[in-house]
Amino acid sequence: MTTERRNDTHDGRKVVLLMGMGLDGFGAGGWTPPVNRGLNVEEINNELRRQLASIDTFLFGRVSFELWEKVWPPMAKQPGSSSFTKEFSRLTDGVKKVVYSNTLKSVTWQNSRLVNGSIADDVAEMKRTEGGDLAIVGGPRIARAFGELGLIDEYRLWIHPTILGSGTPLLGTQGEARDLDIIDAKTFAASALCLHLRPRRR
Repeated sequence: MTTERRNDTHDGRKVVLLMGMGLDGFGAGGWTPPVNRGLNVEEINNELRRQLASIDTFLFGRVSFELWEKVWPPMAKQPGSSSFTKEFSRLTDGVKKVVYSNTLKSVTWQNSRLVNGSIADDVAEMKRTEGGDLAIVGGPRIARAFGELGLIDEYRLWIHPTILGSGTPLLGTQGEARDLDIIDAKTFAASALCLHLRPRRR
């Protein structure tokens, strides 16, 4: 998996970072908000549905891909799963999935594709095709790699009211300052702040 940097701007398909993070910038184990006091579950579920509506491809690193493959598909058939959990389980099974890894040799999860080469070249190729947006959902390390390559077109960040203390910085080391425009900001009681941002065009 090579990492040549690209700085192209795109008006078509967008790469969206859709994840959670603590106040100290470390990735918070995915983008689903934690259970907390004052939580309105349906309000959050509806916001997630809205954010996922434009997306037809999930982007992963190896560790998160293997975890999601193990955890999510069975949830649709588990009696204790909520309706939204079952809905999201079916979504993860059906959506296109790309995993970037130097160590995996093959993938068997349906609608999945393995990339051992350049992230930047693969993203550029996907952007030349018709389709929905591409969401980085699987792991802070792959999010960091995309950020450092300048490949993120939108940030949909769930900021959790916690200081994690350690982990992988979700946004990585950008190498230079990048101004962002706030598109939207929503607070969900005491549970999370959701920020929607785009890099400012130069």
